[in-house]
Amino acid sequence: MKFDVKRSVNEYWDLAILLLIVYIGFNIRSINVPNIVADYDPWWYYRHSVTVLKYWFDMPKWDILSFYPPGRPYEVHLGVEYTLVIFYKIISNFVKITFMEFFIIAPAIISGLSAIPAYIATRYLTKSKIAGLFSAFFAVLAPSFIGYSVAGYMDSKAFVVFYSFLSIFSLMFAMKRKDVIGYLTAIIVNLLFIYTWSGGGWYPLIAFLFFIPAVLIFRIFEYIIHKMSLKIELKPVIEEAKSLVIPFLIVMTTINVITQVWLKENILNAILAALGFAGFVPTLLVNISVAELQSINIFSLGGFQRVASSVGFLPTVLTLFGLPLLILFKIWRKEKIAFEEIFLFLFALVTFYMILHGVRFALIFSVATSLSAGYFIGNFYNYLKSYKNQFLIAVFFGIILFYSLDLFSKAYVFGEQYSRGYGISENWRSALDWLKQHGNTTTLVATWWDPGHIIAGYTGLKVHADGAHCGPGFCIPYDHNIRIQDMGRIFSTSNEEEAYSILKKYTYLTKEQCDEVKKKYGNMIYDNILKEDPCNVNITKIYFIASNDLIGKYYWLTYFGTGTGRQYVVLPLTGRDTQGNLVYGNGILTLAFKDDKIIPILNIPSQGIFNMIVRRMIFIYQGNQYSFDYSNATNKIDGLVFSDGNAAIYMDPQTANSMFTKLYFFNGEGLKYFKLVYSNPEVKIFEVNF
Repeated sequence: MKFDVKRSVNEYWDLAILLLIVYIGFNIRSINVPNIVADYDPWWYYRHSVTVLKYWFDMPKWDILSFYPPGRPYEVHLGVEYTLVIFYKIISNFVKITFMEFFIIAPAIISGLSAIPAYIATRYLTKSKIAGLFSAFFAVLAPSFIGYSVAGYMDSKAFVVFYSFLSIFSLMFAMKRKDVIGYLTAIIVNLLFIYTWSGGGWYPLIAFLFFIPAVLIFRIFEYIIHKMSLKIELKPVIEEAKSLVIPFLIVMTTINVITQVWLKENILNAILAALGFAGFVPTLLVNISVAELQSINIFSLGGFQRVASSVGFLPTVLTLFGLPLLILFKIWRKEKIAFEEIFLFLFALVTFYMILHGVRFALIFSVATSLSAGYFIGNFYNYLKSYKNQFLIAVFFGIILFYSLDLFSKAYVFGEQYSRGYGISENWRSALDWLKQHGNTTTLVATWWDPGHIIAGYTGLKVHADGAHCGPGFCIPYDHNIRIQDMGRIFSTSNEEEAYSILKKYTYLTKEQCDEVKKKYGNMIYDNILKEDPCNVNITKIYFIASNDLIGKYYWLTYFGTGTGRQYVVLPLTGRDTQGNLVYGNGILTLAFKDDKIIPILNIPSQGIFNMIVRRMIFIYQGNQYSFDYSNATNKIDGLVFSDGNAAIYMDPQTANSMFTKLYFFNGEGLKYFKLVYSNPEVKIFEVNF
């Protein structure tokens, strides 16, 4: 049979473009490829992936490194890790590559491939190749998605986007087919999503659980509008309800039975967890301090622009304005609104509202906008074709392509920025190398919770806490709330004895505490990688880290530690006055030179502070430290100014006397229990003497 080139091009042109979009998604995220795993959370996934690679299906039940003592149950949602290991085993047969090298590039690969389920989902809903391609394009170029998936930053987010599109497609597929193939597809895809994303993988099922009743309500409203009568014919509504509810119940019930047996969880657990993130039920204290979970006003111009910049201006506008207009247009024409249109509208509305509780949810909103924007483009194009007006079609696609190219160009800028922003500095790597060399199985490393993943993954040492949140009733006897408050107290107190006593309690477990752990978890606590008895705590050394990133995070340390947030006022050098004195923060602080002294003068008119001399001053010059005390000044204000010339930091008296100030700024001088054993410009490590 002769190969028909023209026919093949007409049939498969979309697949060529789809492959190009996949490549673009990959290329944007691999502009800069680091030589080591980047940032905090990726080290959690790397450490657990290495464990899967080593133990395969004989995984340990107890994690001895995280939240020690006594550790915590090993993570059971290992979809990310098993997927990576399986792909690595396949690829390593053809390409010589280490697991870390593969792990580093994997997020770019998975993110690029996310274009495929986005295309499949939208094309299935619209029967339009153009709609599917635009959805795929918007999906991989969403700035919020790029920020979570550049090379080196292997998090669950790339899988979240991939499975979100696949899960929504599978549920629609099951509801339309109503057969074994449809049900099995939806069950398998959603089980994989749940196994991959702890807690969050349930969200498409939760969405359909609440959206199906909403569809039925909308149908009644639609009937009233079309018939202009309050006399409602319920039979078609009931028939549609049956056609939606029965397939969904088959899928959801099967999934819940399997997950209850397999993972000991169900959709109710997931709903409660979602309510926690939304602030309706108590949640972890640490969530208060997570920047991505800070509330924003999405209904203000600034809030809207922030959201639009997170997912793309064009997809946002087409979703929030284009899709509703499409629905209103169909209502005006008395056309029946498709089930998927109602779902997409409500899905976009709810995910947009979710951003009230943090810009982190922009990632899910980007899924909604990609689907909705592609759906709108496909349907609007069909309407324009029906009018046979080539000029309108050209104008429409001219506008779409203009803003699409703008999104494309900005995506490369984001890829460049994000790929350089997650690396581990050489100072931190040097500190980690030192810890790895000097620590052992009886060493505990303690600091603020952020770096815990890196420390455990890079050094293999036990950590006091990390970013794998461990709530009340799960981590015993010290959950995340307790540990975060303890660590905040250690850094913010001025009492070394208090700081020492808090740390010391993490060197042992009482018999009662051990019995409590055994009662909760039984024999699984003895099944761990290091073959240790978690109840037989044998910590002989604690290394305590004070690092420069905690200067900016100090507000939260004091908030959790004392209930009152305080902060270091960091002032950049902004120039010199007419006398040649150094001026910081546009006049807030002036360092006046007089004879052989440096006098810090503070000016904050809004607080009634005019030309007040700060009582204490530390100036660093060419590695030498110069101290000044102005206790005898009449117009003084209590506190401390610390400066190296390039910047100045003002501390109120409580902050100046805190343990963090004593450790980081004064290297632990005069302290009894904390001995400086390693120091570089970013990280200072202290050995705590017991």
